[in-house]
Amino acid sequence: MQSIQFIRQKTIVKLAITLLFIKVAFFHVTSIIDDGTSSEELEYKEDWTPQLGEQLGLTQKEYRVKRRQYRWRRKQGGGSTLNLFGGEQKVENDDITTFMNDNYGGYSNDVNIPRTMGYYNLSCPFEWYKYSCAFMQDNEFDEQITAASVQYYQQNLAEIQRAFDSVFNDQINPQQKPKRIFMTGDSLLRQVFISIACNAFSLNAVEQSEVQWREEWPCPEGIAKCAITGGVHSGFDAASVRFTNGMEIHYVPHGGFAYDNRSQGESDVLQRMKRQVDDSGEIDFGTKTAFPPSGPMDVLVYNVGAHFTLMKSRNMLNSFVSNIAMPLMRSKSEHRPKIVYVTTPTAHFNTTNGQYLSRKMGDEQKQCVDRVARNPRAELEKRILKAGVSVDVLLDYDDLELGALHVQRGDCLHYCMPGAADLVAARLLDSF
Repeated sequence: MQSIQFIRQKTIVKLAITLLFIKVAFFHVTSIIDDGTSSEELEYKEDWTPQLGEQLGLTQKEYRVKRRQYRWRRKQGGGSTLNLFGGEQKVENDDITTFMNDNYGGYSNDVNIPRTMGYYNLSCPFEWYKYSCAFMQDNEFDEQITAASVQYYQQNLAEIQRAFDSVFNDQINPQQKPKRIFMTGDSLLRQVFISIACNAFSLNAVEQSEVQWREEWPCPEGIAKCAITGGVHSGFDAASVRFTNGMEIHYVPHGGFAYDNRSQGESDVLQRMKRQVDDSGEIDFGTKTAFPPSGPMDVLVYNVGAHFTLMKSRNMLNSFVSNIAMPLMRSKSEHRPKIVYVTTPTAHFNTTNGQYLSRKMGDEQKQCVDRVARNPRAELEKRILKAGVSVDVLLDYDDLELGALHVQRGDCLHYCMPGAADLVAARLLDSF
């Protein structure tokens, strides 16, 4: 993996970094003068408590941000060495984080610095906090994971931006026909939906959206204290976005809504689509989209996900092929949707084949490894599904060596965002 030294070489970014550090230093000095607080007391070593917050006049989130800023200032050598993708890489945590904050919705001293495409640290209204590793980071290891994910995003930004520009930039493709896309799967495919929505949002390409944020969303496994327990950035089931070019994307979970809202969603999207194929030879969006689609489905994007055993997944895939995909592929209807299947991302748990075994796994098994030799779920999917035969497009995550980019904390399936999901989202847009 190449270094991202080009970021540091840009004069404008150097200026932004310098100005940011001046502001932080000024805040540090004025806080001591105004409050009579010693430098030792401003080292942010303690976890936030209501009493500490009252003493410093900071909310929990403000305290965490300032603690991270303090740790970044204290670093020696400008970065941390991270064993990533087969070799030790020098990851410049300070520069990456400052660059992302300055350009993707964070603080910037210079209003003339143009915003770059992207999102970071909940700058996007579609982000989940538990996937925002910048928001969740609380120690040096977390900072390394955040830096590695941002580095991956930056290294693939040219391809990502080309794909998004080709869809959402009218000057590049003014004649593009609007498409209506239906995405259905589990939380892994939902990350790809979030990526499309967030990158488009950063390009001012979102015209209308409806996100069904829950009033209450349970704390993810492995997190002792929930930062956001409901509302925006917590968790949602279905969501719909209409873009300025007329394109729409509607995401609905294929197995019902989560937790105690399960009955409010579609209990089995595949069974519903099978009935539709049997009855009329066509499929539609169903009735659980966040807002109604403007017309018939142009593209179906599906992924079976990781919640089932390999045997159950095989049965579901075979049913999808024989009862839905193949009849549609043979159809002569002008309304036949394009069928895209996205493979299940690679699991990087510290187990024999990287797979999640059970909730009884030990702490060591829940540690993410950098790479695994194979992805049994993707292998199964590619054996059953054939591009041009049973589906129009088979999109492979191709992520055997991206284990360092997961959100961690016992989750070696979901990726930090921005990160691996964004490149898949760009390639998905290309397939439309």
